[in-house]
Amino acid sequence: MKKQIFIGRQPIINSDKSIFGYEILFRSADENSADVAVTENLSATANVLENIYDMGFKTLLGDKLAFINIIPDVLKAGMAELLPKDKIVLEILETSKIDDNAVSIIKEFKKRGFSIALDDFVYDEEWEPLLALSDYVKLDVKQYSKQEIKEMLMILKNYGMKFIAEKVELDEDFKFYKSLGFDLFQGYFFQRPTVVSSVRLDPDYILLINIFNAFQANEDIGEIETLFKMAPELVYRLLTLINSVAYEFIAKISSVKQAIALLGYDNVSRWILTIILASKKSDFRSDPLLEAAVIKGRMMEDICKSFISKELADKAFLAGMLSLVNVAVGMPLKDLLDKITVDKIIYEALIERKGKLGELYEFMDDFLKEDYGSAHASLKKINPSAALADILEINTNALAYLEKVKKTGLV
Repeated sequence: MKKQIFIGRQPIINSDKSIFGYEILFRSADENSADVAVTENLSATANVLENIYDMGFKTLLGDKLAFINIIPDVLKAGMAELLPKDKIVLEILETSKIDDNAVSIIKEFKKRGFSIALDDFVYDEEWEPLLALSDYVKLDVKQYSKQEIKEMLMILKNYGMKFIAEKVELDEDFKFYKSLGFDLFQGYFFQRPTVVSSVRLDPDYILLINIFNAFQANEDIGEIETLFKMAPELVYRLLTLINSVAYEFIAKISSVKQAIALLGYDNVSRWILTIILASKKSDFRSDPLLEAAVIKGRMMEDICKSFISKELADKAFLAGMLSLVNVAVGMPLKDLLDKITVDKIIYEALIERKGKLGELYEFMDDFLKEDYGSAHASLKKINPSAALADILEINTNALAYLEKVKKTGLV
């Protein structure tokens, strides 16, 4: 039986923590086990490229660069011909066989306008011809000591390529590798900045949280409008949102009350939550933390609908997003939740891992850490009929949802 292939992605981040591009991850899963593999073979790459062509490049990736893992044989077979060369970085896998034929093929694609990256680079003489062709070199910082990494950068800096630090997991490591001269970074450090327990929220955050609380408590729409009027810029953004392409209402919007009524409490509440997440960023569409929160929320919502309970779906979305809001505001999750009005089910799920929502939250932690053995066990606890292949499909759909959300002006 042919295994289904799914598309995932991991942000590649600039030194200011904005999104530069994405590494595209091609995954397959065994329906009956915890086996999830990143696929590298010829047929798997063909399957994924076909999916990208079918779904549309922008639907999955927006306007960012895409780093696609590839081997020279794939290029030779002509599978990448239709990819937009100005948006693609061909990432040559470290497992590739590099001979004269492979160098010739890569040279040809470089001439056509594709950018070239070397993945998990380890110096070897056979790779020497590719260094002059490469725009990016990736170094797995877990493979080397910090001194070895310094020495490698000294050797490579004369080639003029950009350096990407892979598997950067802590904010302090991000700062260190940035100081060494790395240009780009990959890993989950942006979800784990230092959390200061004594942090005080500034007035903007307090107002946003008060508005969010008002929606969660189903306050009178007049009371909510009063809170909005304390932030003219927020009123403008709300009216811009309601008049965007996504909401083509016949009536002209003339008040905050009308806008809220047309959008609905749940939609405006979600929108406020995204603003809380992104309020310190100048470019919402390049905020990796915001993206992670939207994807996590959407995945938890869809998993709930498919395998737990449709009645819990909205709570699952909020739980997913809230689980990263504390990182944005710089405080422990419990302290944040003590300041806002959320359903008891959400609170107990995030703080105590209670109930079905708590089980789902635990599963998401395992899945997003790529601990697929633990994720498989957690998923079976949620629903024995669910398989990791289902989750990979939900993850792929969440990426398309995120790009759609960006276009509506929600963030």
